[in-house]
Amino acid sequence: MNRTEPMNRMKPMDRTKPTDRPDRPSLEDERMTVVELPPRAPESGLTADDVLERVRAYAATLPARAPEVERQGRIPADLLDGLRATGLLRAALPPALGGVELTAPQLTRAVDLLAEGDASVGWCAAVALNASLAVVSLPAEVFAELFPDPDLITATVLPPLGRSAAHDGGYLLSGRWPSASGITHADRVLAGFLTPDGAPRVAVLNAADVRVLDTWHTTGLRGTGSHDFEVTDLFVPDRHTFTPPAAGAPQPLHLRADNLALKMAGVPLGIARSALSCARELLTARGPALPRPSAPAELAHAEALIGAADAYVYTTLDRAWAAQAAGRAPERGTAALARQYAHRACREAVQHLYDLVGAAAVYTERTPLDRCLRDVVTAGRHVASAERILDAVGELRLGGDPSSPHL
Repeated sequence: MNRTEPMNRMKPMDRTKPTDRPDRPSLEDERMTVVELPPRAPESGLTADDVLERVRAYAATLPARAPEVERQGRIPADLLDGLRATGLLRAALPPALGGVELTAPQLTRAVDLLAEGDASVGWCAAVALNASLAVVSLPAEVFAELFPDPDLITATVLPPLGRSAAHDGGYLLSGRWPSASGITHADRVLAGFLTPDGAPRVAVLNAADVRVLDTWHTTGLRGTGSHDFEVTDLFVPDRHTFTPPAAGAPQPLHLRADNLALKMAGVPLGIARSALSCARELLTARGPALPRPSAPAELAHAEALIGAADAYVYTTLDRAWAAQAAGRAPERGTAALARQYAHRACREAVQHLYDLVGAAAVYTERTPLDRCLRDVVTAGRHVASAERILDAVGELRLGGDPSSPHL
């Protein structure tokens, strides 16, 4: 799409499709009905292991639905209900807010499991967990006002792309934000903006108050519905905004912004495992009639690429988490390097498997290989995993101080 095209020519999304919830009140209306919200407890006896087991069982149902998710360009309502039921959406919240507090390696593994079932579901779940960023900076009573249900789904675009004018204890917010993953099914939206004096802040919006633009026509991750959205002179009370938390700030371990960013490494790992499983099944079904004599060795090579990426990511995450739990700062840039490597190695593995299987890979209703390749390529375009991460980490290792927030 031509980014200079006037906004009034953009096609708005129909937010009244069955997967949406019509007639949702505005946040201001919700505020008027709130008197007092007591601390919310997690489900009785629910542990991190319980959440991971529920995620594993739920993820096993996703491959059969993945073609549907891609065709619709969004996650169907019943799959969203199933995702909520796993407890994952509350897994980064403290227990007082209904959370379970999975570690960064556990959150990454959960995203990994979901992405193996369907990359779009895994991606949207990872983005939805960013609602925990609001816990760091908002007073507890304001967070409870905005998130009365710990399983609400959040879309997030944190760069300060919006502009604002001061107005009656808050801001009149205007702007357009790109690639808001999950915006078609979100309950809340975190949108970065600049205050009138140029300071970056994040607004918590009701998703029903934003205008969704039909822009997400992509190679992969089609089911994420990562459309652009816009608002014009939308009033946002100051208490519904916060300063973006800085990486490494003295926050509770489960709520550190840099820890929440780590989970995205699970997406390429899950995609690649799905591709590997499919290729193995297809080649096994052929028996001795393999496409070429080297096929077994080539399959093993792809498995080695994925295994190396898995070991790199989770060893790095475990060490970083242990260091932080002991009060030490983990080495800066290491987790970002592992994440970027996972995207590169898994993309190579999936492309290798696609080529190995041959013509069978192009039949999208028979095999997920084509979708896996498109999904892993698209996922790797995200700024937190793109090739520029190598530049930033290399500069850091040579004594520089890169400003990248993704290290």
